[in-house]
Amino acid sequence: MYCRQCQKNIEMEGTVFCPYCGSKLAEKTAPEALESEELKWLTKALAVTSLPERKKILMQGLQQYPDSKLLKWELLFIGEPAAKPARGRIDYSLIKCWILQIYLKPEEFSADEKTAMRKKLFDDPQLDQTAALFSDPEQKKSEYLERICRDYIEIFMEEDNRLMGSIFGFKREKNKEKYLAKPAADMIRRMKTDTGLTADQCKQLADSFYFAFSRRMNGNTEFLDEALQD
Repeated sequence: MYCRQCQKNIEMEGTVFCPYCGSKLAEKTAPEALESEELKWLTKALAVTSLPERKKILMQGLQQYPDSKLLKWELLFIGEPAAKPARGRIDYSLIKCWILQIYLKPEEFSADEKTAMRKKLFDDPQLDQTAALFSDPEQKKSEYLERICRDYIEIFMEEDNRLMGSIFGFKREKNKEKYLAKPAADMIRRMKTDTGLTADQCKQLADSFYFAFSRRMNGNTEFLDEALQD
């Protein structure tokens, strides 16, 4: 079995929920050779760490299977390089989840940059077109937000020594839920009060981030809940 939410293979037959991310798994249908071939392209793409190379592989797969929902869905999580990167700042725009950085370090971005990054969350033609391929487009958009949040926490928060703290240059691996609670709470507050989004969008984004944090921390939100009360 295969979880389309977190892209992991699952060995246990008959399970209803993904043991890695908790998403409900799609009911098993009759094997389809086409989807099997699409999955090979997806697996090949996810095996490489270079995002330009991953995108190249996904596009090659789409040349053979132009209607593949699996491949188009994965393309959503690869961003576009900035046309003119800000001076003195590393360009992370190829990593799609980087768009959430506006809620961790809002002072680092111009108003125009923030507007462009917000659009990638809710007003993105590629997202609309891809979600429309599925039976429940709104549910897929919710899954998109949750994955963006989960990827951001994993890549840009858990790997940041400034947030996690370090001892003699070594990153702490334990108590992530404690060290990341304060910055996560700050981000959630900014999401809830973002005047560039509608009230519903603010709530949906903040809820998605909280849910993603809970999953990454194995349900331990005690420190985050305390930080949100401060």
